[in-house]
Amino acid sequence: MEQAVADAAKPGPIHAQLMKRAGTYTTKMTFSTPGSEPQESTGTATLKPILGGRFLEEKNFGNSFGQPSAGLRLYGYNNGSKQYEAIWIYDGSTAFLVLDGSSDDNGKTVRYTGAFLGPGGEKQTLRVAIEQIDADHFVVRLLGEGPGGATATLATTYTRTHPRTKK
Repeated sequence: MEQAVADAAKPGPIHAQLMKRAGTYTTKMTFSTPGSEPQESTGTATLKPILGGRFLEEKNFGNSFGQPSAGLRLYGYNNGSKQYEAIWIYDGSTAFLVLDGSSDDNGKTVRYTGAFLGPGGEKQTLRVAIEQIDADHFVVRLLGEGPGGATATLATTYTRTHPRTKK
């Protein structure tokens, strides 16, 4: 039992795959809702391994609806539950968005479901898909459902500013 606990605490191949995303990026965000023109904005993000490669930290900066915004995201893989996990926070809220997910294509696409408590304590559920396009590009798609079943999509494309060298 002690050995199983020790093994579950060590980063493995899935963690190594996540850490390949470390680097600096430009971001292009597109927010859309049915019946409205999409809104676009740009920003930057820096991703780095933390705690011995167990987690990937993202700090991002940009504009959200014309206002400066900043966020912090932590990504990881829980060896015990065999699930991807993430926590997102940003300066437009005091809530934590807690996500868990899985992949059916060896980590190329990870689909998360998460929730936070909104105004009045109402639970709001979001779906997130992160797709690795190639070594220097990935896309984060966030799908939210509002009152009356209306959906909103925020797609953020990350482009590495210093492409990885191929070995």
